[in-house]
Amino acid sequence: MTVKWLDEWKEILAWTVGGVCVMGLCLMATFPYGALHARLIAELNRATGMEVRVADWTVGLPLGLEWRNVTLSKPNWGPVQLAFLQAKIGIVKALGGGLGVDVVVHLDEVSPNAGLAKGTLTASSFSLAGPLVMKGQLQQVDLSKVLRRYVSHGVLNGDFSHRVDSAQATVGAMKGEGIWKAEARDLAIDQISVGNGRTLSLAFTKVSTGLVCRDIVCDVTELKGDGIDGSFTGEGKITVQQPMQNSQLALTVTVVPGAGFISKASTVGLPPLPPGTPMTVKVVGTLAQVRIAL
Repeated sequence: MTVKWLDEWKEILAWTVGGVCVMGLCLMATFPYGALHARLIAELNRATGMEVRVADWTVGLPLGLEWRNVTLSKPNWGPVQLAFLQAKIGIVKALGGGLGVDVVVHLDEVSPNAGLAKGTLTASSFSLAGPLVMKGQLQQVDLSKVLRRYVSHGVLNGDFSHRVDSAQATVGAMKGEGIWKAEARDLAIDQISVGNGRTLSLAFTKVSTGLVCRDIVCDVTELKGDGIDGSFTGEGKITVQQPMQNSQLALTVTVVPGAGFISKASTVGLPPLPPGTPMTVKVVGTLAQVRIAL
């Protein structure tokens, strides 16, 4: 009697597993990959203010998209080239009507462990109408390939976690919170405006930043760096705008000039200060047009 009962349960379990597998295969076969592809490009265009072009895209299994030779471009900005982008969709989440996407981006496929960005996007619906959560990491990203107009050298590592209560809200009414941390090494920043059409270039061995964001305002909890041109610490706020490069900066930075900075300052008309003398400046403007005010 017991054996017969076990056999019946084995048959029920087998049919259940088989049914789930068939549903999964049907979902993978009928999933609207084209709509997802178009939606992701539209969201990237909206969030970054850039034009996203994908030379080639294919369907990855299970439930995924693979983009190759992606170009991000914007007037007056150098184009950013992404060798490979992969987005995988969580099957269980999709069956429940939600969205869970794991994203991996490679700037260069030749070096799989460098120039890597990966993250997870989780939303309560495929339409992204409800709350969504983003988490991710940046590994050995060459900043000269991403911000080539302003950075000639630098390697970035970082991580972030951010929750948005409603992705459909306007930027001025956006609600949510997040934490962002990043560290750049061997950083060389160019085209720093100091007024009257003059620009300054600075080099740092290490720069660390940290942000705590609530709604559209991000408090700078950490901003420091050091190198041949000196050291600095800072604090302030960043007000997020769309597109992202229009976000407003309001930072107070204390700079302790080094030997390298002193030699550069004289060529752009900055006040002559002996090495080690603190100087406080204001960093204002937008991310696209940063200005330094004494």
